[in-house]
Amino acid sequence: MNTPWKNLSPKDSFVTQQTCFISDVDKRVITFLYQPIIGSHAYSLYMTLLGDFEMKQQSKMHSELLATLNVGIPEFYQARVRLEGIGLLNTYVRESDNLKEYVYEPLMPVTSQQFFEEDLLRMLLREHVGESRLKRLQEQFSFQKPDMINMQKITQSFVGVYDVARTIVPLEPSSLLEAKKGKAPQIEISSFNFSYLKQLLGTQFFRPEALTSDLRKQIEVLNKLYGIEEEEMANLLLRATNLETGAVDTKELETLASDSTSQGLSQRVIKDKVEQSIEASAKQNANREAALRKGGYSEQEVQLVLMTEKLTPYQFIADIKAQKNGQVTSNEKHLLNVLLSQYELSSGVLNMLTYYMLVIQGEPTMNKGVAERIANDWVQSGVSLPEEAINKTKQFVGQKRAAAEKRTVRQYGRNVVRKVEKLPEWATRTQPQPQSERLLSEEEQKRFNERLKKFRGGRKAGDD
Repeated sequence: MNTPWKNLSPKDSFVTQQTCFISDVDKRVITFLYQPIIGSHAYSLYMTLLGDFEMKQQSKMHSELLATLNVGIPEFYQARVRLEGIGLLNTYVRESDNLKEYVYEPLMPVTSQQFFEEDLLRMLLREHVGESRLKRLQEQFSFQKPDMINMQKITQSFVGVYDVARTIVPLEPSSLLEAKKGKAPQIEISSFNFSYLKQLLGTQFFRPEALTSDLRKQIEVLNKLYGIEEEEMANLLLRATNLETGAVDTKELETLASDSTSQGLSQRVIKDKVEQSIEASAKQNANREAALRKGGYSEQEVQLVLMTEKLTPYQFIADIKAQKNGQVTSNEKHLLNVLLSQYELSSGVLNMLTYYMLVIQGEPTMNKGVAERIANDWVQSGVSLPEEAINKTKQFVGQKRAAAEKRTVRQYGRNVVRKVEKLPEWATRTQPQPQSERLLSEEEQKRFNERLKKFRGGRKAGDD
């Protein structure tokens, strides 16, 4: 399943930069015109980034931003890309030594006039607030021109008011905020077949010159927004055409397209792709949890499995080390790469191996030789899922405990030796620790899961 936010971590740092001046009027446009389209999370993110820049804050971690917005990684990512897609944010990233730094640059919105003149923005707003609310917003951002009849302009010029010095000292070069013009989102790729549309209209009383460049642009937007194809578009164009002048009433065309959607004649195709990923991820997690519980795994084991599948191997080991007030060593980083590439362990299985060595065995670091012997055993045993690794872990711990407790008992007047299954090679080559190596109790496992969630920023499952 595609989870585009999986490479974003709460520990990644970010800074905010601003290259243009965003006025109170711009913020009003974003509040009343953009917010219904982008949603409350994206609106809050935009305003928070503006405030962060105004406070001249230094680099900080995403975990602080998540806490301020009270969202998880998927919701944050969704908010961010909504801002990017609609032209309100530029995002840059720099990577080095498993560390990432993001730069967020809030951009100017379009003016209210541009907003209502842009077909895509206007139609998107209409979809979210309705026709009557759209009209009220247009009125809200309009002004009435005063009666200028018999008025004479008496405004004086600059030189008529101020004395200008003979020499004007130039400013020192610097990066000043500019009043840049906002950009509206564009539909860059159109699959609409205008040749076929012309053929359909050619059999009707439709003037070819009525299909202007502006109308073609509007047709592309309607096609993307509502999924209206050529046959239906031809029908709507004919209904919106003035029979006397032959001109197409673009406002009427827009209304007809919106009404046809509400009547089920079309299907809206512009969707939030991240929303679909979040819904698919939540559904998959729910199905996964149900399957694990049906398989007899405890609640804490289920949560551990989900966590091992959610976190990357480096994130997982780093968070366990953080619980121990330790650090991931360079040898461990190299070992993780070897286990992933050469042994082709899945991330979830590798995380279970890390969990076994650092938590159950209680080792301070992962030993390369032991880790490779365990990996060999698991690969040969066909372990491909974290829950299968749990089963092997239970088997290993049980066998080692039985070996340590092997004893002779008296039964019916003769000595009977308890039979013990042969341990895998990797287990026999480690130092037996019957007193310390044991499976965690439910309560201990619960505390471990809670601590791990805490080190992941205290967010919901599926955030990474």
